[in-house]
Amino acid sequence: MEEVNHSKEFSVEEIAQVSVILSNCVFFTMASACKTNAQRNAILMEEFLYFVRHKQLLRRYFGGSAAEGTNLSTSDIDKMIVARCIYVCSDPADAKNVRGHVFLVDSQDSSQGYAKLVLLKSDSGIPTIFGDNGCPIKDMLEQNEEGKLVLPSEKVVQFWIKFLGKRQTATGPPETFQHGPCATAVNKDPQGYIKKEVGELIEQDFAHGLPFCRVPFEGEQWLRSRGHFNWPSMKTLEKIRTLDCHVVAVGDKISQHSSLEWRISYLLWERELVWSFNDTQLQCFVLLKSLLIKFIDPIVSEKLSSYHMKTVVFWESETIDDNCWRREFLLKFLKKCLLRLKDCVEKQTLMHFIDRSKNLFFGRLDDLEIKEKILEILKDILQNILVISMKCVDDIDLVTTWQNSHGHVDEFLYNCTVDHPSNITSDFEASRHSLELYHSEQVTWGINVGTALSDFKTLAEYHAALEDKNIASDFDEGFKRSVGMFVLLRSAIIQAVLMLRSKEANTSEKLQRLVNFMDEKSDIDAMSGKLYVITLLLAFGKKEEAYKRIKDAFFRSESPARYIYVGLSSTCKTIEISQQTISQTKGIPKCKNPKIRDFSVAYDMIFAKEDVSLVAGALKFECLVERSFLVHPVVYASYLRVLCCDKEEKMENIGRLHEAVKECEGTKHNYRHFNILGHCYHEAEFYEEACTCYLVSLSQTSANGRPNAAVLMLLVCLFNYMQMQRM
Repeated sequence: MEEVNHSKEFSVEEIAQVSVILSNCVFFTMASACKTNAQRNAILMEEFLYFVRHKQLLRRYFGGSAAEGTNLSTSDIDKMIVARCIYVCSDPADAKNVRGHVFLVDSQDSSQGYAKLVLLKSDSGIPTIFGDNGCPIKDMLEQNEEGKLVLPSEKVVQFWIKFLGKRQTATGPPETFQHGPCATAVNKDPQGYIKKEVGELIEQDFAHGLPFCRVPFEGEQWLRSRGHFNWPSMKTLEKIRTLDCHVVAVGDKISQHSSLEWRISYLLWERELVWSFNDTQLQCFVLLKSLLIKFIDPIVSEKLSSYHMKTVVFWESETIDDNCWRREFLLKFLKKCLLRLKDCVEKQTLMHFIDRSKNLFFGRLDDLEIKEKILEILKDILQNILVISMKCVDDIDLVTTWQNSHGHVDEFLYNCTVDHPSNITSDFEASRHSLELYHSEQVTWGINVGTALSDFKTLAEYHAALEDKNIASDFDEGFKRSVGMFVLLRSAIIQAVLMLRSKEANTSEKLQRLVNFMDEKSDIDAMSGKLYVITLLLAFGKKEEAYKRIKDAFFRSESPARYIYVGLSSTCKTIEISQQTISQTKGIPKCKNPKIRDFSVAYDMIFAKEDVSLVAGALKFECLVERSFLVHPVVYASYLRVLCCDKEEKMENIGRLHEAVKECEGTKHNYRHFNILGHCYHEAEFYEEACTCYLVSLSQTSANGRPNAAVLMLLVCLFNYMQMQRM
């Protein structure tokens, strides 16, 4: 750990000024309330659609960083599966009116927060996921020393390992194994939507949860005590009161009966607490996690966890007024959290925030040598907190700027304006509102990517469920509306494919109704919605109308338009449209008036292999090798323009397409754009240029072995070229 001059003292004002810069950097690179709120919408929608898809028989909840919007590059994906008709209770009276299988929580002879599940009542007439998959609950039960039937957590974990191993993913069945107390599934990210690299392994931990019939005593006690504290707010508490508590199939590692035990979980409550954090609370949390990863774990691993960091922020939030969690106090509160953590390590006591009889450090810090190492590291961090906190910021090198400022805050503030983008200094407010829009629209687009793989029946179920206010009430209304519109738009695309296959192209009245319907849903964004309609018209031979729409929508703007690009097909985040041209630029445009939505957004085009009858020539090849795929909206608009224009304009428009493809360089999806460009050259009989494009495309996928339609396209191109040579 780098040594600095500890004798240097900074004034409260200087610390506040550095805190603002630090907070602004973390806002744009790691954590913010707008990012967390967007992730909240996405997670709730993912869970909701899963519930609908499984006929309301199975729920899947996301936990940890992935759910909270506080994920770092090393964060895992944690999930809890909850099946219907199996419950637990603390009091036998709670089970009286419950229909299903009920277990009594028996915490005798277990550490605080753990319990065995004793069968209280069973209803053999009610099916469960266990019975439906050849493993009835009665066959899983064991007798304890007292002759009572208990449900072992270990057997449930083994069931889920087998269950998950039978699933089909885009890359086949996942590899499954037991990871600690969880059933873990590992599969590849075939398109790089989740991980940074295509084909990188995605590790997901699944725990099985059983809901309480009624909130356990410790939870009730915590809720009753909330009136004496500043945080959480009454609104958050009201929401928490509606959420279930669970036991999860996790035994106490140091217990002799670990295989029989279950852990009491407040997962839904805790993530609601994190979702209520403001910017500064979230930033404090992610900086603590980053400190743990970069400075503590390399020396003393697996003794402190991100859950401990979160708990520390919970405890500090309880004592600090909401109005005080501001940017200028980030370093102050980060230090307070570290001092609390240091005190807890010294006392070997960190109490669970909700179940306040449970010590999260129990048995963890018994080795005095390890404890002293942790205390020494925390002491060094506290002494160097200014520089070390800067080292924890992703993608922005504040440390070099600080070192070049020789420890002078005024010089540091000035150098930040020279060394770094203006969004962390003078233009923070204008940039903040643009980032809020980007985050909210990014999760909408992410949901759409998954929805595009759904069949017509599933889409109809999604639509009906989204319209039912009784089961779809937790999302922001704008987000829910956007997802619902894409569900309908995607349904219309499937209907168009069915019409093409059944040769209904001549039914002009039916086609017009479909076009009108898609037009109504096309404002999902500024570009892709319109492009889906144009795709439909082109597929049904309406070339003139398609071309008119392309020119009217994207190439006849009287005044320039700018869109925030949301997708994975370009590193540029701004699309600029003026007369005859569409171009891309780096960075997100600044929103000068937060009360007015200055910008619209543009999504990637999303197609599935089932769309092969609908899409134009180049994309038919993509449908042969990909289950689903993305195309940048500027590339796609330029491609449609090439397809629709006259021969005289063809080469000029191919040139514009070439420019659009070049602007998308640097992403893992750009090889497909070269395939589209190559196909255009091929159709224009420029075979050498076409082959060059296909070879560039193949070079971009050779390292990861990703399926690439360029192989097929290159063979067709060479065949046609040889045929032409023989003529």
